Formats: sequence, structure tokens, C-alpha cells
Amino acid sequence: MQTIKDIFSFMKGNVLVMTICECVWRATVDVIWPFLPLYVIELGGSYETIGIIMAVGNAASLILYPVGGFIADYQGRIKLISTMTFIYGMGFLINGFTNTWQWLAVGMFIQSLVTFYFPARQALIADSIPPVKRGIGFATTVAIPSAFGMAAPIIGSYLIGKYGMIPAMKGLYLMSFFVASGIALFRFKFLKETVSNPKTIDLSVSKFPALVVRSYKSVFGVLKDVPRRLYTLSFLVSFSVLFGSLTSSFWIIRAQEIIGLSVSEWANVILISGAVSVVLGIPAGSIVDRFNKKNIAGICMIVGAIQVYGFLLCTTYTHVVILAVFTTLTNGLMNPSFQSLFANMTPKAQRGRILASIGGGGVWIMRGAYGSGILGKSLQTVGMLLSGYLYRYDNALPWQIMSVALFVFGILFLILVEEPKIAEL
Repeated sequence: MQTIKDIFSFMKGNVLVMTICECVWRATVDVIWPFLPLYVIELGGSYETIGIIMAVGNAASLILYPVGGFIADYQGRIKLISTMTFIYGMGFLINGFTNTWQWLAVGMFIQSLVTFYFPARQALIADSIPPVKRGIGFATTVAIPSAFGMAAPIIGSYLIGKYGMIPAMKGLYLMSFFVASGIALFRFKFLKETVSNPKTIDLSVSKFPALVVRSYKSVFGVLKDVPRRLYTLSFLVSFSVLFGSLTSSFWIIRAQEIIGLSVSEWANVILISGAVSVVLGIPAGSIVDRFNKKNIAGICMIVGAIQVYGFLLCTTYTHVVILAVFTTLTNGLMNPSFQSLFANMTPKAQRGRILASIGGGGVWIMRGAYGSGILGKSLQTVGMLLSGYLYRYDNALPWQIMSVALFVFGILFLILVEEPKIAEL
């Protein structure tokens, strides 16, 4: 019988460092994100503006994404992760001093531009978790930070209620700059490289255009070696991200405008969801390791489709809380399954570049969707761009479309996805 120490033997080295960083991030920086759509409205934006800001920022990340995957595989993961984390933090300064949604968009554009380090971060974690523990490993790296982030929305709603939306958000953005800077230094000092015999790449300004061209060629060059089953997985997850992005920024908007929840009530929903994630997240990850990952993911997508439509039927705060509890369990099983399948199908030596090209992403019901790689992020950008226009046209339509899409993709997932007989290291 395995002991607790045996079960969590992966929680050391890089996994431990990244989890600690994520805990700090969730406890502080994540105070902002739940209220960002309301902040855009407060700065004079519209429904369409919310979608455009999110889409433009996401499109910015696509520009250099192949560079991140290329550097991650050749020069290594650590320097890229640490340096770009610091530059990402500098974007908070722009957001902290602005009084217009246009400059907020500029700050988010800069932050998104440097997120090309995400493939390196994903590759580093996948490298550092043994294949047999990837389900519980990915789940743990989400569940533990969720515990530290549970109070974040409550703090955010309190500050907004006391000081007003704009002063509170500006102060939180400035605080986030210092937090991000500290995380960058911590990552640089304590993360250990997982790339064997890393090569030195000239990142000077004069050489950078040539590096971009070389990166694009290398990233798309590996696609000829990608197995068909990985393409299938990527397309199904990426298109799920597209439809999930139709609602990403509007859960809180609909909750406030249609259902009648206050900012503090929505913060309580996030708190309860976080508590459930902490309690059930790690056991859910263990289930992912023990059973067929594709079946778990497919069934969760079908169940998630029902839950998404259920949000349209909610009329009270209690309804929303109950739904949040069940969606958290679905998210806790579905997304570690996605991540484990990607890691198990992707060769370590090409992991950064493959994740940068067809990395897929994840869908968090009642929270949002995240595209990873050029394919996933391109589709996420399209979804975000359409989201505000669809919500303006009919405030139920984005959820209706997402519900149908998840149901269809869930069935296709069960039919088409093939798990590898031997997982990649």
C-alpha cells in the first residue's frame, strides 16, 4: 500500500518550485482577474470592448509563441521562464497608472506578447512529473494553489466595495507588479534545467528577426513527425477552447445583470468553487491516473455541456453556488486528463515546439478557456472577438453555442482519441 509520501513523491524540485510560485500568484495577482470585465465597463468600455481587448491581447501572444517553443527545446526552459515573468509583471505598471480602457488594452497587449514562455513552462512541468503520476501531478499543481487563491476574490470584492472599482483595481495592479517581480527572481534561482546539453542562442536585437524566422521553421518542421492521435487530441481540445471562449469574460456579467448577483456574491461563488477544488482536486487527479483518460475527458465534456446550459436556468445565488460546486468537480477531472494526454503523447525533445504549435489548452466551466499553442490560441482569439457581439445580440446565445459544442466534441473525444500504449517521458 502506498504511503502519502509515495503518492506525492513528484512534489519536489521544479514541480515544488512552480507550485509555490503559483500559490503566491493565486493569492495576490488573481485578485484582479474575476473583476476585469466589470473594470473594462467602468472605464467606459462596452460588451464588444471586453471581447476585443481580450482577443487583441491573445493575438499578441501568437506573434512570438513559436520562439518560446524553439528556445525551450534548444536553450532550455529556465532563463526564458524567469525573464518573461519579470517583463510580464512590468505590464501591470501600465495598467496601474491608466485611466482609460485603451491603455488597459495596451498593458494587456504587452503582457500577452511575452507569454511565449508558456510552452517552456508547460514543458518544464511535464518533464518533471513521472508519466505514471501525471494525472495527480497536474491536478495537485492546480488544487494546492487554489487553496491559497480562495480568499483572493473576497479581498478583491472588499476593496472594490470600500474604495470603488477604479482605485481598487489600480492599486491591485501596482501590487501585482512587485509580486510578479519576486516570482521571477524565485524561479530563476531555484528552477533546474531539464534540457540535456542546452545550446546557446543569440537573443540580441540584431539577431532576433532571424531567430523568429528560424523558430517558425523549426516549430512547423516538427509537425511532420507528430502522430495522428496527437493531431486529433489537439483539434478537439482547441475547438472546445474556441467555444469556451465565447463565455469566458461574461460569466460575471450575466451573473450580475441577468441573475442579479452582487460583486461580493460572485466572489463567494469563486471562494466556494476554490474550496471544492482543494478538497476534490487531488483525488480527482488520482482517478485520472488510475482510469482511461480519454473516457474521463469525454464524459466530462458531455456533463459539462449540461452544466453550461444549466447556467442559463439559474435564477438565484443559491442556484449559481450549487452549479459552481458541480462544475468544479468536472473541471478537476477534465483538464488534468487533457494535460496528461498531451504530455503522454509528446516526445520530450520536441515538447516545447509541439506545445507551441498544437498545444490545445483547457476549458474551465464558469471560469473561462485557455488556448495553448498557435492553434489553440488562434481559436481562442476568434472566440473572444465574437463573444461581446454575441452577448449583445442575445445574452443567452454564447452559452447555448458552448453547450452544444461541448456535447458534440465530448462524443467525438470518446470515439476518435487514442491513448498511447507507452507514455512519453
